[in-house]
Amino acid sequence: MKTKGKAWHLFVTAILIVAFACTAFFGVSSRYGDVTTTYLKGAADIRFGVDIKGGVNVTFVPSGDYDATDEQMDAAQLVIENRLVALNVTDYELYVDYQDDSLILEFPWQSGETEFDPEAAIEEIGTTAYLTFREGSASDGALILDGSMIENATAQYGPTTTGGASEYFVVLEFTDEGAKAFGDATTRLYGEKGTISIWLDNENISTATVNAAITDGTAIITSSAADPFTQEDVVRLARQINSGALPFALTVDSYSTISPSLGENSLEAMVYAGIIAFVLILVIMTLLYRLPGFLACIALAGQVTATLAFVSGYFPVFESFTLTLPGIAGIILAIGMGVDANVITAERLKEELRSGKSLDGALKSGFARGLTPIIDGNVTIVIVAIVLMGAFGPTDGVFSKLLHFVFFAFGPSTAGTIYAFGYTLLTGVLLNFVFGVFATRVMIRGAAAIPALRNPWLYGAPSKNKAAAAPATVDVMGKRKILVSISAGLIALILVCTAVLGVRLDTEFTGGAMITLSYTGELDLASVETTAEEALGSQNLTLQTGENVATGESTLKISLPGNKTVTTDQVEELLDALGSEYEANAFEQLSLSNVSAAMGTKFLQKSLVAVGFALLMILIYIAFRFKNIGGLTGGLMAILALLCDLMVVFGTFVVLRAALDGNFIAAMLTILGYSVNDTVVVYDRIRENRKLLGKKVPFEELVNLSVNQSARRTILTTVTTVVALGVLCVVSKLYGLDSIFTFAFPLMMGMLSGVYTSLCISTSAWVIWSGRNSSARRAKQ
Repeated sequence: MKTKGKAWHLFVTAILIVAFACTAFFGVSSRYGDVTTTYLKGAADIRFGVDIKGGVNVTFVPSGDYDATDEQMDAAQLVIENRLVALNVTDYELYVDYQDDSLILEFPWQSGETEFDPEAAIEEIGTTAYLTFREGSASDGALILDGSMIENATAQYGPTTTGGASEYFVVLEFTDEGAKAFGDATTRLYGEKGTISIWLDNENISTATVNAAITDGTAIITSSAADPFTQEDVVRLARQINSGALPFALTVDSYSTISPSLGENSLEAMVYAGIIAFVLILVIMTLLYRLPGFLACIALAGQVTATLAFVSGYFPVFESFTLTLPGIAGIILAIGMGVDANVITAERLKEELRSGKSLDGALKSGFARGLTPIIDGNVTIVIVAIVLMGAFGPTDGVFSKLLHFVFFAFGPSTAGTIYAFGYTLLTGVLLNFVFGVFATRVMIRGAAAIPALRNPWLYGAPSKNKAAAAPATVDVMGKRKILVSISAGLIALILVCTAVLGVRLDTEFTGGAMITLSYTGELDLASVETTAEEALGSQNLTLQTGENVATGESTLKISLPGNKTVTTDQVEELLDALGSEYEANAFEQLSLSNVSAAMGTKFLQKSLVAVGFALLMILIYIAFRFKNIGGLTGGLMAILALLCDLMVVFGTFVVLRAALDGNFIAAMLTILGYSVNDTVVVYDRIRENRKLLGKKVPFEELVNLSVNQSARRTILTTVTTVVALGVLCVVSKLYGLDSIFTFAFPLMMGMLSGVYTSLCISTSAWVIWSGRNSSARRAKQ
């Protein structure tokens, strides 16, 4: 890579980044009259998930033990898609799991809706709507025709007989086959003065005496006088008939709902968190690294807006992506992690300048030596992001197909929130190579070509009247047994806390139901629990309160055991009971989640396999990349350090009394990638120093030198990431976003642990192991 640039490189690159950021955020469109033409999509065009927009997530499975064929599953998918379109629901995601015969559907709250009955919507979408015409009035009467012989169904209002009263009814138009079958039956039954009954899913909706032969290919469905159709009834019936009959009955295996008000506050909170995190990192990077730090933040702005561009559909060749709260958390995390490449480069520049090299020489050497650890460190995060997307993404996704050999036994177990986090994390890391490596270096080379910006102090060198202080050296490896003992003691403490406090599993893993309510004022939790148990008809409820400082409302989460589910009607009964007993608290429903026990167990098993597979892939990568210095042993020690970090994340969940859920798995996998990133950078220094110093330097001394050289970079990179996560923690607490807090805070603790284990545990364990092997070899000699 060239190290000498021209001044215009700086200005052109910066202008291009700013121009791209503006178009990616605001979009490009024109308006002529009432017609708006969009040329480039912006942030306003982003599709938000149900956790932001509000809506429904539901999994359908065939009723009973019905074993559906792949063709029948495809037919069921088509029918449901037709019904969604008929309901004017176009912004949906529908996946088919052929392995477990399930259909996973997610659709948002529709704009302008003031009332929403998710259970009714689910029932209408999933009903089989098997329409039959039968002779007589019994359900086992001779079949005349079924819904497949109907061309069209139309809801109408008016008199169905001459002089009769107006009513709601459905007009049917038969296919040629249906018209003949219906004509033959009515001709015969008219002579016998017989009757024809109409059945929908074994429910009689109309029975009429045949008063004439009907051979014109049309008929009507009317209701009984005792139970007349309403407008909603006929519109729904016509939609179901037109969308076709499902090939089998469906049962809801799990579903969850979220209110739009909860999602709107969540989006506002995450936007604030992102802005604050970016500003803080801009200040930190500028203070620590001066001009390279400031230019790095310009590139970081390009990286963030490029991530939004990939989500919004800014690039026509890439489809837009549904953005969820964890997805936004991934973007904010990428803000902290995005400067990692710049920290490595800036630290290298400082080293070279303080060793006495000229600015041009420092740039050449710093860029060359900083690239390898950047690549090695980020590959591990890419591995984790791919595992997240492959394990929890849609079955037709690239990574799901790639990793099918790992997760085939579990089906898709699609978790859109985790998938979105993996997507934004992967996008952020890959874009970091474009902006954090290429763009930043182009701007730094351009700045170095400007005489006014050639002062080495701007790039990290000490001022002329101040001599460069020799970096302090700490004998880390001399204390290796103490350091390992500290980690062992911490793990023992976590195990004791686990035994005392216990481990809670979320309904996402165990199955069951969770209702989230908002309320105001003070709450008598014991009394509310009694009322809730009576209203829901269930014992052993778990109640948890939270607070939303931004809105002044508090939240109450009511969890039911794994074999319990609740309906919308039961939630209404609960709200009525709470409203009657505690009117001043103004309870309102925010969300409802139902998960079957079997599905929860499968999700937990798949999550554990994902963690194990990610560990295996990281071990293989480290063993390969560092094979010249004993990569397999180093990889095993890195895994040992990672297990310590995972225990810290686990212990944080235990101490917080937070239930283990999808956030726990996402945090665990993120720590795997991030912490091993730090370890890989240290290993890269060990490999580099081995080449420079040769085998004459003892391994303990070599590792100690490398740890000291890498410590500042490891600590400062973690500082920027922890700042981003810290902002996320504070804002999520203020807005009552417990789901984000229970992801960000344990992740932050895991990253702090990662600094320690990367510098002290993986290296200490490696030296201890190497020393034992050396002693064993000497003993044999």
